[in-house]
Amino acid sequence: MRKICPLEHHVSLWVLSVLLLNLIGTKDASATIVYTVDHPITTQAKCWIHAVEEAGDYQIGMAWIEVKSGNKVPVEVFVNSNRVKVLYAPVGEVTRFETRLEGLAVGDEIRVKVTPSESAYRIGYQIAFATPTFDGLPVFNVAGYGAAGDGTTDDRTAIRKAVDAAIAAGGGIVRFDGTKTYRVIGDKSPNIENLFDLVGVGGIKIEGNGANLVLYPPDRLAYIDNSENIQVDGFTVDYDPLPYYQGTIDAIDVANLTVDITVPDRYEVPLVGPNTLPAGWPFFTYTFVPDSPGARTGTGRHLYIDSTERIEDQARKIRLHARSNMTPALQHAVDRGATEIIVPHRDYGHRGVFSLSVRRSSRVTVSNVLFHLLPHLGIQPAENVGPVTFSNVDLLVKDPGTELFFSWRGAYSVTGHNRWGFLIEDGDWNGSAMYDDLLAFYTRTQDVMGVDGQTLDLKFNIEVHAGLFRPGDWISVWTEDQTRLRGMSRIARVGAERADHTFDVTLESLPPGTRVNDVAINEELYNRDTLVRNCTNRDVGASNSSTRLRTGGHFLNCDFEDVNIYTEFDRTFHSVRARNLVLENCTIRPTDHGRILLYRAIHPKIIGCTLDNIFVLIGGDTDSAWLQGNSWINMTGNIVEMTDDCEACLFGDSTRNGSAENLSDWVKTDATSTIRYSAPSDYPADLPPLR
Repeated sequence: MRKICPLEHHVSLWVLSVLLLNLIGTKDASATIVYTVDHPITTQAKCWIHAVEEAGDYQIGMAWIEVKSGNKVPVEVFVNSNRVKVLYAPVGEVTRFETRLEGLAVGDEIRVKVTPSESAYRIGYQIAFATPTFDGLPVFNVAGYGAAGDGTTDDRTAIRKAVDAAIAAGGGIVRFDGTKTYRVIGDKSPNIENLFDLVGVGGIKIEGNGANLVLYPPDRLAYIDNSENIQVDGFTVDYDPLPYYQGTIDAIDVANLTVDITVPDRYEVPLVGPNTLPAGWPFFTYTFVPDSPGARTGTGRHLYIDSTERIEDQARKIRLHARSNMTPALQHAVDRGATEIIVPHRDYGHRGVFSLSVRRSSRVTVSNVLFHLLPHLGIQPAENVGPVTFSNVDLLVKDPGTELFFSWRGAYSVTGHNRWGFLIEDGDWNGSAMYDDLLAFYTRTQDVMGVDGQTLDLKFNIEVHAGLFRPGDWISVWTEDQTRLRGMSRIARVGAERADHTFDVTLESLPPGTRVNDVAINEELYNRDTLVRNCTNRDVGASNSSTRLRTGGHFLNCDFEDVNIYTEFDRTFHSVRARNLVLENCTIRPTDHGRILLYRAIHPKIIGCTLDNIFVLIGGDTDSAWLQGNSWINMTGNIVEMTDDCEACLFGDSTRNGSAENLSDWVKTDATSTIRYSAPSDYPADLPPLR
């Protein structure tokens, strides 16, 4: 329902429903995107109201205001009479105001209000409904389609029949018995099969009720693509046979690049021979060095293996042959006294897909799922066009007393470009049992290959393609090293992708000074409003886990043990400088590195956190870092170190080992960097009065 509030004189809504339908296929998208505004330039005060028709969570996304002239412009977001977001938008800039609105009731009103004073501006945003709903849909019990749930029978065909029946009905609830274990085998080959294959569908809930799923590797739980109003809920997911084996190290021959191991009886007898990955790819193995005798936590090094063989025809005595560049890693294992090594199964370990993918979809929730291990990559939200939520998705080693493995690569790998920020909440993880990142969030730049009037010739880079660009998207243009913003403009037209992976975008206006070798960033593909809250990580496994950020993100009320948090900028991988990273009310415990790295970040904030033997390293031209009200505990050295032309403010009752005295004694800066021990000039933010 749309209403006009008293300030409104004339409303011009550019309704983008046709665009959204193109993004998510032929389904009716109105259930997710409930309100759209794209208002042309005006000097008038405006107010838009949306009356909530379905109870649940909402997001304001794709939200921007551009002030063309005059003075700063107040933007306010209300739920009923409660103001939930407020800011002044400065003149000459594009300001974003994405907002989460949770737990709304039918009849609540979402109000966006703009009250300029002799200023010209334009504004656009969408309101999306984020909660999947399945009222009145038919139920399809998997038992009714032949699923035994006895832990022995292959229930794959029966489960697929139930899912297909729900899809054929136009939507439904596929229900499992929570007391049972469903074994899923399928074709029993290295081919990757999806148990829940949800492509181009809507209104499907997979209701596990706590059931156990035992998959055959390397199959994956779910592939959700081009779909809307989906929920996968209530499972414990395991694999049998295991996609790896974990051997005790008997000998390491650095000169001959070999490792001899004994494999315990709890694993099937390993297959041997050359690895079966695509040409050029080694097995990603890693060694384990316990941090104390008998511990199941420690450190390790990645080790690339090309082939395996039996030693003297003994079934469980295996020799690993490492690559020629692995000499330092092998020497490290010798010097540190490595005791075990984790190796992929030859035929179905370490495959190159994600165990759970949510792509090009909207209003999708994965909830109450416990993964005990994954035979390949973890969870991928990519190119989504509406809200996606991962709630209480736990990634935990099944038996930490013996096992050191969870997955070959990252847990949450955001290799795609989401138009709406996703939510990760209430997750419990063993990140250091993963080969790669616990969390990796990033987008990519595009190279400016040519400039012709208002048209840019762009070359797309890793995971980016012309189909992701849409008329109306905001583009920012930066110098090649991203030290200076040329300006921003909206896309008027997108050309077809050419054979050389280039395409044209015509802008409303060309940012001044734009030239060849600049880089362009699609601001709508930045995973904006991504929130990680109330999550924990506990140290089980062979090395510290990492959170690698090439975009921003808000981490709230998290308790991370042994997590290396850092912003990463690498031109080789076309990284975007991380902007507006926030760590708030989090506890960060020691890592191998013992630091949080803010490298080339733009306005990162660490607020109200407890940093346990962790210092903050700020480098690479990081701009305007805020360190506000943090408690450094168990420190023996510096709390902050700065290098390479950085700026920071340390303020707000921060303490070191309980004391606020002489904090500057524990801050190290080089001659190019500056830190102030007071609030920055724009803190607190200048906010419009409540009227």
